Amino acid sequence: MRILLNDIIQYSDEQDTLKSPALSGITDITGTLNITLDRVRKINAIGIGNTDGTTFIVNGQAFNFTENGLYLINQITTDTLTITTNGTSVGRIAAGVGIDIPTSVRKEPSFNSTASPRMTLSGQVIHGAGGYNYRMLSLDSRYKFDSFAMTELEEGYKFIAKGYPFFIDLADESYKLPFDKFYGIDTNQQNMSFESGIRRFLYSRRWEFRECF
Repeated sequence: MRILLNDIIQYSDEQDTLKSPALSGITDITGTLNITLDRVRKINAIGIGNTDGTTFIVNGQAFNFTENGLYLINQITTDTLTITTNGTSVGRIAAGVGIDIPTSVRKEPSFNSTASPRMTLSGQVIHGAGGYNYRMLSLDSRYKFDSFAMTELEEGYKFIAKGYPFFIDLADESYKLPFDKFYGIDTNQQNMSFESGIRRFLYSRRWEFRECF
């Protein structure tokens, strides 16, 4: 998987709705969106969530939006992002270095709901009012988390610890999954522990992701 651990848009002067972890906070896009970063940074991935756009062009590089998640571009070094789209609004935009963390063959997706249906004494089902559907995904990474990934995690942990969801690309795992993009939290991201066991700076971790909106 590719995961964005350090969202550099958080350090920009953009409005709070564009940086908010809740995708329901909509930012209107009219024409071109120019984002000024705090300094020159390397970027090879863009996170997009909750948009009516289907195509995006970021600093001259185009990609098609399919669902909330991480989109890879050729690496650029810049302090300004120029974004155009055929959409009119977006919930959140993130950017930074998409960290490549290979995962084991075993993949564990699940489909869940917060609805609370009940069954009557006569065996009839009364559907639960409210609730929403969401996906979960468990991935195991054995000795693939290197020193660069750890540095990105440390730099981005200020926002990770606050519960900001991750933007993820699952193209490498999609041969065994019904989806290839994901936006969600790790259920243990306030206590992110890693395991080591070899004589190199490589760590293992089991990721338990829950989809967010």
